[in-house]
Amino acid sequence: QEEQEVEQLLYGLTGEVLAYEREINIALETMHQYDIIFSKAKYSRKIDGITPAFSNGFTIDIKSARHPLLGEKAVPLTLNMTETDQALLITGPNTGGKTVTLKTVGLLCMMAQSGIPIPTAAGTVLPIFQQIFVDIGDGQSLEENLSTFSSRLVNLIAILRKANDHSLLLLDEIGSGTDPGEGMGLATAILDQLAGKGSTILATTHYSEMKQYANEKSGFINGAMEFD
Repeated sequence: QEEQEVEQLLYGLTGEVLAYEREINIALETMHQYDIIFSKAKYSRKIDGITPAFSNGFTIDIKSARHPLLGEKAVPLTLNMTETDQALLITGPNTGGKTVTLKTVGLLCMMAQSGIPIPTAAGTVLPIFQQIFVDIGDGQSLEENLSTFSSRLVNLIAILRKANDHSLLLLDEIGSGTDPGEGMGLATAILDQLAGKGSTILATTHYSEMKQYANEKSGFINGAMEFD
């Protein structure tokens, strides 16, 4: 009898809640929206973020940017690519900051397009991309019988299939993991194909010979990191 009475009370209370289901859902949705806005504002103050401008084309003008997770410890990054610059090829030694540069640019673009202020100086301009494709790190898999080189190749093939002229491509150590001569040939072939799709490309490489390739290819520019 006691259990039945408890059930009756719960049914009654549930019925009262259901009577206000629409109002409760609206209140929850409103609370959710405000929570996102306040979270973005709180995070923005924490990283000293600014709201960037969006370019109509594909101009990238990043001023004194810091990787969001590195904060004040990061060396500020300034990077400029005009409408005529389709690809930036970055060379330099290990620990020079090449990979951090790729990650910083990718994160800033995603943050800006999500309405989150970014840790850069005022005057930063970013494009709007439909997709951001990334090939960074070691995808070696014993389970799928993929070596470091072949796993990177599988990823690059997928990027080749999906990329278009509204894509940002971040390619780390392109062509690495195999014989340097073959790797460089492969890297230039892949970059040629991706450039033909009109994608915006940021790529890093250890092959110093690639500087000549970027120097001669239309729309490509060279960048270098140095290590103090």
